[in-house]
Amino acid sequence: MSKFPTVYSFYSAIVTDVMLIPMFLLFPKQWGVPALDMFGPPKFVFTLIIIFTTFDMAFTNIALANISVALQQCIAATNPFWTIMIESVLHGKFQHPIIYGSVTGLVVGAILVSISDIKKLNVTGVLFACAAVLCSASKYAFTHAAFRQYQGKLSALSLLFWVDLLMIPIFIPWVWANGEVVLLLNANMNATEWWQFTGTAALGGVRALTQFFVLSYTTATTMSVANTFALVLNILISLMWQPTAITPLLVGGICMVILTSAFYAYLKSSKDACFGVLRSSGGGGGGGH
Repeated sequence: MSKFPTVYSFYSAIVTDVMLIPMFLLFPKQWGVPALDMFGPPKFVFTLIIIFTTFDMAFTNIALANISVALQQCIAATNPFWTIMIESVLHGKFQHPIIYGSVTGLVVGAILVSISDIKKLNVTGVLFACAAVLCSASKYAFTHAAFRQYQGKLSALSLLFWVDLLMIPIFIPWVWANGEVVLLLNANMNATEWWQFTGTAALGGVRALTQFFVLSYTTATTMSVANTFALVLNILISLMWQPTAITPLLVGGICMVILTSAFYAYLKSSKDACFGVLRSSGGGGGGGH
């Protein structure tokens, strides 16, 4: 995958759509077709989802081909901060400073966890990782906005199907122009390698579908916070069997993520959080919608 990250993103879109077709046959009510007004003015919601999803996938895989997973995760950990800022601007509704503070604390904690394992930098990889996290945050915000604006018109399955289908025409000239498609054809991968390549692409589709399902029910910021918490939780679980140096940064970061995630969940689930301060100021406690 590291030799042809853009082709992998292209292939993942194809595999995802192929997997979704049987789902529509089994559950025909999940099928839907986007209306033309979803693509055009005034908000261009569907068009923006396609663009941001395309570049999120491609830039993330290009970054992973150039930098370590730890560094990529460190940059990706800033996603909740960018997501809450984009959502605030998109909906014209700013949260209470306590909400911004809890999200910022989560981001700082996640960065501390990831940065403890970074050994070297690559400028190209870092730039693509930064671009990817901005595209990812924008994708989350606009996808949730689409589910709110067109509630009942498109299911998570049908939205993902059309997004991936319409990404393919963007990827085709890209993979030919950068020569990756030729590299893939000349790679002479055996059957086992192809199955691994396809399986990884399929898992990417499952992950995207899970995100779309979550975004149909909750805000982009809440999902981004949950993703970051899960990322750190995976690191915590992996410490049980992987030889990893336990540093103050790692311990402090994990504790910070757990505490701020719990605090954020409390703020969003209780209307009387912080003695009703959020409710009285319109800060968005109790559900996040």
